[in-house]
Amino acid sequence: MKYLLVLMIFFISLFYCYTQDNSVYFKQGKVIFENNIKEFSIKEDVKQNEVYLKRFYKFIQFNEIPNKKELETINRLGIRLIHYIPNKTYIASISTKIKEADLKQLNIRAIQEISSDYKVSEEIRIENYPLWAIEKSFVKVIIQTYDDIEFSLFEEELLDFGVKLNEVFSSSKKVIALVEKTKVKELSSLPFVHYIEAIAEPGKAESSDGRNLHRSSSIDVDFFGGRKYNGEGISVAINDDGFVGPHIDFTGRTNQLDVVADLIGSHGDMTTGIIGGAGNLDPLMKGMATGAYIHVRQYTSSMSGTIPLYIDSNVLVFSSSYSNGCNGGYTTTTELVDREIFENVSLMQVFSAGNSNNNDCGYGAGSSWGNITGGHKIGKNVIAVANLEDDDAIRNSSSRGPASDGRIKPDISAHGAGHMSTDPNNMYSPGGGTSAAAPGVAGVLAQLNHAYKELNGTVANSGLLKATLLATANDLGNEGPDFIFGWGKVNALKAVKLLEENRYLSSVLTQGNVSNHTILIPNNISRARIMVYWVDEQASTLSSQALVNDLDVVVTAPNGTIHMPWVLDHTPNPSLLAQPATRGVDHLNNMEEVEIVSPIAGNYTITINGTTVPFGAQEYFVVYELIEDEIDVVYPIGGEGFLPNSTERIHWDTDGNSGTFLIEFTEDNGATWNTIQSNLSGDSRFYNWTVPNTLTGEARVRVSRNGRMGESFQNFTIMSRPDNLAIDRVCQSSNRIEVSWDLVAGATTYDIYLLGAKYMDSIGTTTTLTYSIPVVDVNDSHWVSVRARGTNGAVSLRQ
Repeated sequence: MKYLLVLMIFFISLFYCYTQDNSVYFKQGKVIFENNIKEFSIKEDVKQNEVYLKRFYKFIQFNEIPNKKELETINRLGIRLIHYIPNKTYIASISTKIKEADLKQLNIRAIQEISSDYKVSEEIRIENYPLWAIEKSFVKVIIQTYDDIEFSLFEEELLDFGVKLNEVFSSSKKVIALVEKTKVKELSSLPFVHYIEAIAEPGKAESSDGRNLHRSSSIDVDFFGGRKYNGEGISVAINDDGFVGPHIDFTGRTNQLDVVADLIGSHGDMTTGIIGGAGNLDPLMKGMATGAYIHVRQYTSSMSGTIPLYIDSNVLVFSSSYSNGCNGGYTTTTELVDREIFENVSLMQVFSAGNSNNNDCGYGAGSSWGNITGGHKIGKNVIAVANLEDDDAIRNSSSRGPASDGRIKPDISAHGAGHMSTDPNNMYSPGGGTSAAAPGVAGVLAQLNHAYKELNGTVANSGLLKATLLATANDLGNEGPDFIFGWGKVNALKAVKLLEENRYLSSVLTQGNVSNHTILIPNNISRARIMVYWVDEQASTLSSQALVNDLDVVVTAPNGTIHMPWVLDHTPNPSLLAQPATRGVDHLNNMEEVEIVSPIAGNYTITINGTTVPFGAQEYFVVYELIEDEIDVVYPIGGEGFLPNSTERIHWDTDGNSGTFLIEFTEDNGATWNTIQSNLSGDSRFYNWTVPNTLTGEARVRVSRNGRMGESFQNFTIMSRPDNLAIDRVCQSSNRIEVSWDLVAGATTYDIYLLGAKYMDSIGTTTTLTYSIPVVDVNDSHWVSVRARGTNGAVSLRQ
């Protein structure tokens, strides 16, 4: 046993060992600074154009990342470490009053000038400005200052220089401005300028069964006692092409004041319907979060206005389905969205991954890799969504990763191809693309926020919810993560179960320290997924690598076996990028997952090492998914209304691909079972079923394989819905509307609905085929719906 313990310690030490590499990794390439700390002189080595308000700005490279005590000393001496650049290097703001002797006692290796070449993007360095940024003799650029410079002073300095300001982003210390082409280089040499790049390419739009595919319907059910997580009390925002509707599916649940006159385009109608259409007009067309309040905005490539909505209106989830360039690297916009999520703990941004597969975007591996559309989508803290067909195959056009620095993108996948959703003037139309996949995930996030708030009485940390989504996703494609599907297909039901069962924890870690956590894995678990995730600080736009804080994880089993996390080969070679993930050490991503197949029961130790934590304590989350050897029928789960002779897709979740499935159906609450399909392939997770022409309120479906069985949690209905709903009379004298409809076979009563403040509200029941509805004013618009009821709990869909 002693030998085993020594071996484990040696192995972990070897795992965490960093080679003594003094290279600094900038976007322009690798640089090795001269070890000059002994010769450094403030009088001789600090130039006038590096000094601003009695501080000068330099690169400082340490021999080792400072620990907590050293960071305290550095701060006390008047040194502000602003951005981290691998390796062991910071952009530092240093007081001119500092003593050289103090500098030379800080374990510093090198202090170097931040020249203009570091402070501009490549297109500005070579003066090859994109056409969309050029306006006559001016170029439209994004100018960023340092975090410790007062923003109002920065604005004044730019105006004095002759810059024309267009937009300001005080929270991220940047502006969008017009600068004369001949003066851009001069501007970059000023000490208060951190970085300059051309504005992003203008946005381009990237263009129900989705509720069931995402398991969204499984956590917002239509039977008593089931989960009712519909996003109620949660505010979301959709950034798209302006006003949505008119459509009754959004009644009472939108704020469109900013786009009330912007009536061109219907792309936003589709995305908004997917994120949260109520299904008032047709209950088959519900979106994900039917209770969420939706702020509708016009998309801008600058990604402006997020924080005011988050603070003033408590908007937690933002969804955008627009491209602005292709895998453009870690831009100021990427830095913006990462910063916003890092600094605002409940905020999440969800983006479409893009529809640009088969386009070469310069990653170096041809046209099928590295074509995520836009810098903001490759952020570490955001969620980029790939586009699935309804059979879980990837849509050929769906953009692929990696991110520009090799990180895993997309993050997750969702149904987007052929998605039916809302259209103006109370219509529904098909849409598609990652445009449709992203709001699906955003809607599920609203549901998870609702669930967490109901379970805990407070709003969730968005990092916890992102980790939960990734860890519980249904694995697709290669085993483990990949650059096509990300971590797999979103599964709202598994995510909610993780939250309900408290299979998560959080803690903090500092430079060079190690944390250990213990979790119990019980018997009969076929697969365990343990993910460590952290919301990472925004990276420097000068750095070639986005990751700032590097935490590394291993998991030790009760028998001493050490399990390593998944890693992908991001080498720009098509065959290597297509290879399945292996186990190893990950120094690129801000999430690491250890997967254990057929784990033995017992206590597992999660060891997390603070390999690189350059700014002090870093919070992280541990979430774990325990997949049991069982079958979960998730649709129909119960409470649904199916139409006779229609086609419905039965969905189930399970682990493994061995054996064959038997699918059965009962119409008498399980007294008898009829075969729907036998010998269905063991890798199947759905089956298209032609619903029988029968009437029942006691229907269920069950799926079995290898002695395991799962069935619908509650009964569902097969019944026709009322046809030919019509207004027969409008009585102005009594302010009544009389409606009628056709007989439904087997119906005993009919429920009548009238559109209320948000939803179709039940206003009465009748045994006849007509109903007189009292209204306030017959001249107003009124939306009426009817559904049938029969014996044994049969309830039809509304018509």
